Amino acid sequence: MGEPIETTRPGRGLAIASLAIGAAGLTLAVATWAAWLIVRPPVVAAWTFSWVTQAFVLVLGALWFALLPISVLALVFGVCAGARTRPGPGRIGATLAVLTALLALSGAAVFATSSWHGVGPPVAYFDTQPGPAR
Repeated sequence: MGEPIETTRPGRGLAIASLAIGAAGLTLAVATWAAWLIVRPPVVAAWTFSWVTQAFVLVLGALWFALLPISVLALVFGVCAGARTRPGPGRIGATLAVLTALLALSGAAVFATSSWHGVGPPVAYFDTQPGPAR
């Protein structure tokens, strides 16, 4: 008898992992952006319970920074599964990982440079309006 014929290609599990992680990361990135657009700094400044909103905004910022290693992991899995040489779940997962990284980087930049008008703490405070010290 001959050698058994292998029915799965190498890296199939990595491709599926890349697709799953990339899809979950992209979903979380879009949801974080949606939450940010609902609770943006001018709206946050008008809320009564500012410590609750500060915590919420800090969690959104942390999610954007947490999405960066998630997208790198999905990209590495996709490339190891052969995303550059053949189409399939690995290439789709790597593409989703790149989209997630772009959304996360832009969200982290917006979070870091937002002016909070008395509600904080921001990472980079660019409010040029004169007023009382925070």
